[in-house]
Amino acid sequence: MTTVLQIAGLLLFLALWGVAWRRQPNLAFGIFLGVAIAAVVAAVVRPFDMHSVPVWLPPLPFAVVAISLLCFGIWAWLLGRNR
Repeated sequence: MTTVLQIAGLLLFLALWGVAWRRQPNLAFGIFLGVAIAAVVAAVVRPFDMHSVPVWLPPLPFAVVAISLLCFGIWAWLLGRNR
């Protein structure tokens, strides 16, 4: 059953990627690069024991997004003051 769901998910992803390729090639190329990078990271990083996960690791994506939005906001504020 799991294999059938994985194949169905892959076919759905390929269909959506094909639609994106026809309508917005830049988006499709970005999706391709993201999937390629994720595949390389998944091949390099192997599963590990959940007891060795540091406390700061699970909220790290949220912190990265918040800090990058803060930096972009400061950058836009500084550029807006000069214009």
